Amino acid sequence: MTPSRAAQSADGIFFYGNASESGERRQTMRTGIFGGTFDPVHNGHLICADAVRRQLALDKVVFVPAGVPPHKIARRITPPEDRLAMLRAAIGEREGFAVSDIECRRRKYTYTYDTLIELRRTAAADEEFYWIIGADTLADVFNWYRSADVFRLCAFAAMKRPGCDETVFQQSLRKAQEAGATVLVADVPQIDISATQIRAAAGAGEEIGAFVPEPVRAYIRQKNLYRPAQLHFSEIYEDVETLLSPRRFTHSIGVMEESVRLGERFGADREKCRLAGLLHDCAKELTEQQYRWLGIKMDASGEYDGKQVLLHGEAGAILAETRYGVRDPEILAAIRWHITGRPEMGLLEQILFVADNTEPGREGAVFDLVRETLRKGSLLRAVLAECESTIQYVINGKDRQLCTQTVRTRNWALKKIAEEAEHVG
Repeated sequence: MTPSRAAQSADGIFFYGNASESGERRQTMRTGIFGGTFDPVHNGHLICADAVRRQLALDKVVFVPAGVPPHKIARRITPPEDRLAMLRAAIGEREGFAVSDIECRRRKYTYTYDTLIELRRTAAADEEFYWIIGADTLADVFNWYRSADVFRLCAFAAMKRPGCDETVFQQSLRKAQEAGATVLVADVPQIDISATQIRAAAGAGEEIGAFVPEPVRAYIRQKNLYRPAQLHFSEIYEDVETLLSPRRFTHSIGVMEESVRLGERFGADREKCRLAGLLHDCAKELTEQQYRWLGIKMDASGEYDGKQVLLHGEAGAILAETRYGVRDPEILAAIRWHITGRPEMGLLEQILFVADNTEPGREGAVFDLVRETLRKGSLLRAVLAECESTIQYVINGKDRQLCTQTVRTRNWALKKIAEEAEHVG
């Protein structure tokens, strides 16, 4: 089905130059939509977009930088205002190019379907949308969120590069078309430029002027983007808030404050307690697909039976390191093991393990028991109480599987308490 969708110079779209090479506008507007992270935009993006525009006779190409791209969960994306500024600087007065902040205005995950729906609301009825993708993405478009609706809202402009395996490409093309997609093909040059390499080079202080337009190079240098260091706490705080629901974020703040309180009581580093508490649930509300992107297996063959509720500690430790630049092994271990605990837990691990259940927002007899144990006795006894209450909860439930890691933690804590009592005696 040929798309006939949304035309306009509307809210959130910034135009530069003329919309068509001839200066004459056809009755039907043909708009290319080039989505991506653009972190940063580089010469390859611009060259390929221009090739697609000319070959497919598009009136304009609108660059749509992603706000919170779900597939880039493993690292923190440069703030949208910086990526938008770099795009606008790169485009300048280039003919037939525009930039839209439609996705950057959202602070939650955005899918192609969401963007197309919003564009259509303010569009003329006869404008045709062409979503620009790499040829290697063709085979996967039917797996996109609400793909059947996406196919009705736009056609695809597939960029085919030299050296592309023709057999594989034709198979992907046929697969996409059979799924209901309309696909046009544009030949684009092979350009060996990688945003990943640019970020690494900029972070190392190397010259990147050969890969990005001069205004982009100057912006990166001025703003000191891509520095290879742990983010400031305020930056991490703001980003974690985008990953979590208000309820889950409130809990995380409660755990953070409780961890600091327990750290002061038991002699742990305050800043480590604060950061571990804030980040402990940062991966709690990711999708299964995002867990797979992080390299976490979601099958039932492992210790945790493929359950996200038991895997979010491992995922959170990965995010803390790759997305936020946390390198401290004590913080990473505390995040990783805050659900089940583990034998030989360090002080910070014990604090986070207990704080997750004693923060003020936790209500119920089980949590009150751990709080009372903590008030009367040692941190280690609170760890034991938490393990035993969890084990009892699972045993009393129907068709619940007991995680043996919790049992090992309980046995270790019990043995450790006995050893301490013997030493005192």
